[in-house]
Amino acid sequence: MAQLATMPLDKLPILSLDLETTGLNTRQDRVLQIGLTDLTGAYQSAQFVKPDIPIPEASTAIHGITDDDVANAPPFGVVFTSYQDLIQDKVLIGYNIGFDLAVLDAETERYAIEWRWQSALCLRQLATIALGNQAMLVMGDLDTLASHYGIAIDNRHSALGDATISAKLFTALLPDLKEKQILTLGDARRAVAALDDQRIAMVRAGWVDVASLQDHKLHASPLARIDPYPYQHRIGDMMHKDPLILSPENSLHDAARAMQKTGHDCAFVGKDHKHIDGIISERDIVQAMALPLSETKTARTLMLKDKMSSPVICVSDQDFMHIALGRLHRHDIRHLGVTSADGTLLGWLSTRELIRQRVTDAIIIGDDIKGSESGAEMAPALSSLPSLASSLMSESVPAADVAAVISGEYRNVLARSATLAEAKMQQEFGPAPRPFAVLMLGSGGRDESLLAADQDHALIYDDKTEPISSSDRPAIQNWFESFGHYLSDEMHDAGIPYCKGGVMSSQAAWCQSLTSWRKTISDWCRKAQPDDLLSVDIFFDFALVYGDGQLANRLQQAITGRAATGPQFLKLLARSVDNHSAGTTLFGKLKTTSGRFQIKLHVMLPLIETVRVLAISRQITVRKTSERAKALFETKTVPAEILQYAEDLQFCLSLVLRQQIADIAQGLPPITDIMPESLSNQEIKRLKQILGRISRASHLLQDSLF
Repeated sequence: MAQLATMPLDKLPILSLDLETTGLNTRQDRVLQIGLTDLTGAYQSAQFVKPDIPIPEASTAIHGITDDDVANAPPFGVVFTSYQDLIQDKVLIGYNIGFDLAVLDAETERYAIEWRWQSALCLRQLATIALGNQAMLVMGDLDTLASHYGIAIDNRHSALGDATISAKLFTALLPDLKEKQILTLGDARRAVAALDDQRIAMVRAGWVDVASLQDHKLHASPLARIDPYPYQHRIGDMMHKDPLILSPENSLHDAARAMQKTGHDCAFVGKDHKHIDGIISERDIVQAMALPLSETKTARTLMLKDKMSSPVICVSDQDFMHIALGRLHRHDIRHLGVTSADGTLLGWLSTRELIRQRVTDAIIIGDDIKGSESGAEMAPALSSLPSLASSLMSESVPAADVAAVISGEYRNVLARSATLAEAKMQQEFGPAPRPFAVLMLGSGGRDESLLAADQDHALIYDDKTEPISSSDRPAIQNWFESFGHYLSDEMHDAGIPYCKGGVMSSQAAWCQSLTSWRKTISDWCRKAQPDDLLSVDIFFDFALVYGDGQLANRLQQAITGRAATGPQFLKLLARSVDNHSAGTTLFGKLKTTSGRFQIKLHVMLPLIETVRVLAISRQITVRKTSERAKALFETKTVPAEILQYAEDLQFCLSLVLRQQIADIAQGLPPITDIMPESLSNQEIKRLKQILGRISRASHLLQDSLF
C-alpha cells in the first residue's frame, strides 16, 4: 500500500465498481447485478445475481431489473467469489462507493465470504475536492457531473453502465485535481479525509467510510489485513484520562518533572480543562535538552507558552477511532486532545499507545512460546488463545483468519517442543542420527484449527542420502521414537493433550523413514481400507514445522504422484464423503445429540473431504481448503460451486469458534458441536442450504472425477 500511496493517480490499477440492488438498506437489501470495468474498457464484466428476496417494484422502476431477469442467475456466493482476486489487487472507484462496499460487506458476511480491498476512492468526494463544496451543491449527482465533463450517459442505472460512466468521470477529474496539487493516491486520501461532513453523513447512513486514512483489509498478516478496529471503537473508550494541565508560565523543567511523576507522555498548556492553549510532548522536551551545553540551562527555564504547539488538534470523545487515526496522519502529529461536546478537555490519544494496543495481544503469545524453556512455560501463553480469539471475533475478524492465528500458535508449540526435545536427546543420546522433519497434520496443517486442540503430528527421517543398514535401523528408529515421546510430553505440558488415536511421532506408525513412508502411502492408496482412508484424511494435509524441508518436499511428491494416478483410490475417497450421516431429521430440523448439532461430522468434514479429493486428483499441493477450492476453480475442470464449498466451511468455522468461546467462558471444555438455539433463523437457514449442497456432493465428485 505504501507504494500505491506515492503512485500518480493516472498510473493506479483502477477498477470501477457499481452495484444494482433491491434497495438502499445496506444491511438488508441484496445485490442484483455487479458491474466492473477498468479505465480503458479493456476489461469489462456485468453479472446478474439471484437474491433470496423479491425485488420491490420501486427498485425495478429505477434500474429495470425484474425477478424474471435474475431467476436463473447464480447466487451472490458463486458470482462474487469469481471476482475476489481481481478486486483485492485494485484501487476501487465509484460514485458514493461507500454504499456499494457496505452492501458487499453485508453480503459477504451473509455468505461467510472472506474478501479484501486495499483502497477505494469515492468520486463524489474527489469531485468535491476538484470543484469545491459550492459547485457540488449544484452538481451533486452522477448525471450532472457527467454532463459537466461532457461524458455521454449510456445505460444509466445498469451496473456496467454506471461503472463505465464513473471510470470516465475519474479520468476527467484528473486535470482539476492536478490544479489542486492532488497528484498521487496519498494526496487524494489526505484531501478527502478532511471532508468531515460528507464522511459523517455516509457513516450515519451505514456506508463504508472510504476516506479513512487507515487502509482497509491489507494483504499483510491476518490481523493487519482485516482490522475493523478503527470503525468499531469510540475514542472516549480508548483515550487516556486525567490529562496533565500546566500553566503557560511553567518552565520546560517543570513539565519534565510533572510528566515523569505522572507517567504521561505529554502535557496540555492552559488555564483549566475548558481553556487549553497548547500542548508540549516528551519529544519537545528531549529536543530542547539536546541543545549545546551552553544553551541547555536556558532551555530548562523556557516557559511553556514559548515552546508549546498551538492550537491543539482535537477530536470528540464520541468520534470513532478512524477519525482520530486520520487526523493524526493528516497533521503528522503524535498526540490528539479529546474533548466533550462543549469543548472540555477529557483526555488524549497517543500514537505509541494505539500501536501497542493493536499489536500486543497478537504477538505476545508467539513471543512467549518461542522463548519458553519447557512445555509448562508455554502453557500460560497458550491459555491466552481463547481470549485473543474472542477479541478478534468480537471485532468481526473472519473466522478463517482467527483459525489461521490459532493454527499458527499450535505450530509454534510443536516447533518449540521439537527444539526442546532435540536438545534433550542430544544431551542424553547424542545428535540426531539422520536429518529429519516434524510435520503438523490435520486441521493444523490446513490452517483451520479451532480451540479444541489435540496432538496430530508425524516425523520423517532420511534414509536415502545415506542408506541405513539393517543392524543400525532399530537404534535409529528408537532415537526418533524417543524424540517423539519427549516432543509429545512437552506439548501435553503446554496444554495440547495427547492424541487419543495415537497420531503422534512417538508412535512407530507416525515415525518413519522416507522409504517407509513411501511404502505406507502406497499401501494406503492400494488397499484403501477404512483405517487407511482415515489416515489419508489426517496425513494428506501435513505442514512442515521443524527440520529438513527437502524431506517434506520429497514426501509430498510421493503423495501427489501415487494418489492422483490411482482412480480406484480416488473413487473410494469420494465414496467416503457419503459415509457421513445426514444432518437433518425427517421433519427437516437439525439433528442433535445431547442437545447439540455435530457440525464437524455432518457439515465440515464432508466439505473438507470433497475439496481434498478433487485437489488430490488435480495434483494440487496447497493445504488450506479455501486455497484448494480456488486452485481447483482455476483449472476450469470443476464447477464454480466448489468456491461456495470453501465459503460454507468458513461460515461453519465461525459458528464453532463462537460456540467454543461461549463454552470456555462458562467453564466448559471446547468441542466442535454447537447448540442450535444459539443460532439465528438466518444461520439455521444457511446451515440447511449447506446440508443441501452436501447431499449433492457425490454428484459433483462423480462429474469431476470420472
